[in-house]
Amino acid sequence: MAHLFAALRLHQAFIFRWTLLSMPLLDELITGFPIVGLPLLRDQVGLSYEQVGLLFSAGALSGMIIEPGINILSDRTSKRCWIIGGLLLLAVGFALAGSTTNFVVLLLAFALTSPAGCAGVGLSEATLIDASPQDSMQTMARWTLMSSVGDLLSPLTVAVIIALPLVFPPWTTLCWLGAALWLGAALFVWPQRFPSRVISHHVADTPAVSVWVGLREALGNPLLLRWAVLSIIPSMMDEVFLGFTALYLRDVLHVSQPVISLIIAVQMLGSLLSLLLLGSLLKRFSPQRLLLWLALLALLGVVSFLSVRSVWFAMLALFVISLGAAGWYPIAKATAYAQLPDRSGTVRAVINLGAPFEMALPGIVGFIAGRFGVLAGVGLLGSAPLLILLLVPKKSKS
Repeated sequence: MAHLFAALRLHQAFIFRWTLLSMPLLDELITGFPIVGLPLLRDQVGLSYEQVGLLFSAGALSGMIIEPGINILSDRTSKRCWIIGGLLLLAVGFALAGSTTNFVVLLLAFALTSPAGCAGVGLSEATLIDASPQDSMQTMARWTLMSSVGDLLSPLTVAVIIALPLVFPPWTTLCWLGAALWLGAALFVWPQRFPSRVISHHVADTPAVSVWVGLREALGNPLLLRWAVLSIIPSMMDEVFLGFTALYLRDVLHVSQPVISLIIAVQMLGSLLSLLLLGSLLKRFSPQRLLLWLALLALLGVVSFLSVRSVWFAMLALFVISLGAAGWYPIAKATAYAQLPDRSGTVRAVINLGAPFEMALPGIVGFIAGRFGVLAGVGLLGSAPLLILLLVPKKSKS
């Protein structure tokens, strides 16, 4: 009987872990709908470019204001209620977005999904780290890999929805599909048993005092701040780099759109390969040393990409860049979590302080590209490996 009980507990833990690990796949899949399907939204609702910009700004702004509080408060109790509530609000947000032609309601839906995603998806990541802090590197590698799979599935799903003869318009169908998936995720998480938490001494204090004391302590931790910055730098090599790379290929190398799509697909394969190899590499090298080697590999790719004007060489260089850069985020994020064990929400709050940088980055790069050419804009983003090399500490708390 004891063996049967132990096997059942192990099976439940396995299901629980992979349920939470499916969240980044769902997140990238569903949040890709408003990006890939943006022309569908604009045509169905009749939005101007200014209104489209306001929709995405509303989401980013609400997230920047609300998410730090969600993350800090989540350290005080089980993250179960936060996660389920966030998933349900994501379902509500997408249902609203697909059911209205009113711009104000649409603005509310976009503003709702960002903090809801922090609670439902972000705290799923934090729960996995809290449940098994010694496996944080492997957890983050798998988390990022699942995100990459979601990235690949999103445009394919949009293409299938457009091709099918459906009763409702494609944008409405995509939003209701997203709402159904988030609702299904919430219902699947609901009955599962979350690991019990060991409450730190901060929770024993007065609630308001403990929150601010804990945040002050975190902001006074230089290693945490350094790894938080290292967790933000990979955003320079993410969607913004992808977009301006496509412009560089088109405007400077005069590559056709089909070939650009092929090159981007090869670049994504480099990311997937890197993440698949990351687990085994972490068994052989320390996180700091591996991060340094990956940054050097990405730097080699950036220099090659910007210095040789050949389409096929550019594709190879982008593959090398992705091979080097894909592992930065999971390594840096896992090491940041390790600086404050059992306080993953506080770590996420510190990292979220870099949100203004991520919001301003596309505008800064666009300004540089407009004034000095797209090559300068790509070069600015390509300085990310140098920042990694400069900021990686020689030693870190494990």
